[in-house]
Amino acid sequence: MTKRISTIALGMLAVLSAAAADVSFPGVANLTSGRVASNYVVTMDIDPAGIKPGRDKELIITPVLRSDSGNDSIVMPAVRVSGRNRYFSHLRNHDLPAGERMLEAGSHELFSYRYETPWQPWMNQSDLDFNRATCNCCDAPVAQGPQLIARHDYRDPSMPLAPLYIALTGDSTIVIEAQGQAFVDFVVNRTELKPDYRGNRAEIDKIIKSIDVVAQDPDAIITRITIKGFASPEGSYSNNVRLAMGRTQTLKEYVSNDLRARYAHFDPDVMFADYEPEDWDGLRRWLENNDIAHRDEILAIANDLTLEPDPRNSKIQHLYPEEYAYILAEVYPALRHSDYTIRYSIKTDIDVDHLKEMMETTPERLRPVDYYLIANTYAQGSPEYERVMLKAAAQYPGDAEAAINAANIYLSHDNLEAAEPFVARCGQTPQALYTRANLAARQGDLQRAVSLLRVASERGLPEATAAIPAIQALIDRDPVTYY
Repeated sequence: MTKRISTIALGMLAVLSAAAADVSFPGVANLTSGRVASNYVVTMDIDPAGIKPGRDKELIITPVLRSDSGNDSIVMPAVRVSGRNRYFSHLRNHDLPAGERMLEAGSHELFSYRYETPWQPWMNQSDLDFNRATCNCCDAPVAQGPQLIARHDYRDPSMPLAPLYIALTGDSTIVIEAQGQAFVDFVVNRTELKPDYRGNRAEIDKIIKSIDVVAQDPDAIITRITIKGFASPEGSYSNNVRLAMGRTQTLKEYVSNDLRARYAHFDPDVMFADYEPEDWDGLRRWLENNDIAHRDEILAIANDLTLEPDPRNSKIQHLYPEEYAYILAEVYPALRHSDYTIRYSIKTDIDVDHLKEMMETTPERLRPVDYYLIANTYAQGSPEYERVMLKAAAQYPGDAEAAINAANIYLSHDNLEAAEPFVARCGQTPQALYTRANLAARQGDLQRAVSLLRVASERGLPEATAAIPAIQALIDRDPVTYY
């Protein structure tokens, strides 16, 4: 849109953010153009002494502020520098357009021009042009075309910092747990284990094969095997304690003896037994995930911890006999199970080729320092290097060092959105502050970037010290260029 201004303000020159400049337009000096507080202001001195269009001619100067996009502009009041005959003709005829100022060519009538209007967002990137036109006697003005006088760029500039990669030092032993569940049957009210009773052989083999996988792993060291037996809520609680404890112990001993017979290095002291007399949690989970008549009422009883286990079970049986019969037949058998946990640690290794194999197959077995060893076999910043570092950050989301490297990788590709979550968890070290400054600088928040860099510099980070001058120079730049 274009707006024509019908008035002109005269007076003292405004104090602008930049010093007045001389421009390459005859008769114009001390020009300032730019933002002052919440306004756009242009001021200049126009000296007609050196402008001589001819006695019967005049030069019409019209300042125009245009957006870079070309969609917005403001046409300001024009100034006419008229030859002697044209000058007096206008005075006699009073025919000047409203709002224009006329100066006599060749005279020493110094004119201080000033125009002010509220600042608008499009002015952040805009040009000040002088539209020139000449007029001969009574003819219509002939346009001479615009001349660029000043260019404005008030955008928040961004400035990328060099990525900063650091060593990953996390070297704590990797501990992994493998878990499973088996359904080993026992004769009613007995604790002796019969391996060939019903489907026991397959269920026992399930436990042993899970242990075999770890025992035969050359990188694993078994530190603890726990078998925890569960009984269902029917029967007396005291008897269920006896059954759960005794059955779990006999199952543990059977598995331990089997492993000792097959592995000469197996240490039976890593085997432990635990038990849960009645699996009420399992019953609650089943009720929460299945539809049955009076489900909510039965679930409320199961959750009523003010009742002891035996009265709780009896209450369900008494109030909802049909539903209890179904639960007894279909649900309680699944609550008699043995959960097993195999905890093992991973041996440390400095064979990088082996570490690379593990990264592709079992990345959870690598420590942060292992990922760093792998990354250092590639050129820093290469796709291979970045892949390893990003994998480390994914595997260790709580590791601040890995987060710093991942953030810097994404920042180096100007992917600020991907970098932000890693920046948020990169800690408060000088390297972390540098990384936060890098994000701020790329987002155009240069003041915050400098503030963070100064703290990092004070804490002894040379990269931060080196980065400050360039950003400060960008902050101190003149947003207006004069021509």
